[in-house]
Amino acid sequence: MQPLRRMLRAAIALPFGPRQHACWVMKIWLGRLGTAPDVLAALMLLALVLVTVVDVVGRYLFRAPIGGADELTVYFLAIGIYAVLPRITWREEHVAVDLIDMIYPRRWIAARQMLMNLVAAAFMAVATWRLWILAVRLREDAEVTMFLGLPKGPLTLFITLMCAIATVALLGNVLRYARGIGPLQQDSGRAADHVG
Repeated sequence: MQPLRRMLRAAIALPFGPRQHACWVMKIWLGRLGTAPDVLAALMLLALVLVTVVDVVGRYLFRAPIGGADELTVYFLAIGIYAVLPRITWREEHVAVDLIDMIYPRRWIAARQMLMNLVAAAFMAVATWRLWILAVRLREDAEVTMFLGLPKGPLTLFITLMCAIATVALLGNVLRYARGIGPLQQDSGRAADHVG
């Protein structure tokens, strides 16, 4: 038992002190925590595919569809979409049509993005506020779905939480652009490096 402990200690020994080790461990765990929403969204997509396949096969081959499949679809889609909303917002990876970006001056990108993120944060804050009111009402009324009896309050509360985090991410993007390190500023710098 003792040689095994020594081997394990030697295997995890790092070439820096305990304070740096703690920072390194935190960085790894925060990185893993950061991928948790992506994993959750992927699992919801997998569950959605499985429910759809089983429902269609059951409906057309056995005349026995899954009861409440549409309710499960709504839940899986809502969880999958809103789980990644804050992360996509932080990275500014939304679907966008950039017709004028080719002729838009690079020096104005930060100002434009700061304004767009501020406006989006205002709208997201209002949506979060209204969703919070709805989530509280659904929870107090103990409202459930019609067929499966799934509670609506927790799902709405989850959506509210993700919208609140996305609002903070939008405000964080404003600060990042103000400091010159916004996502599009980094992309344009990389593009300039590849061209030049």
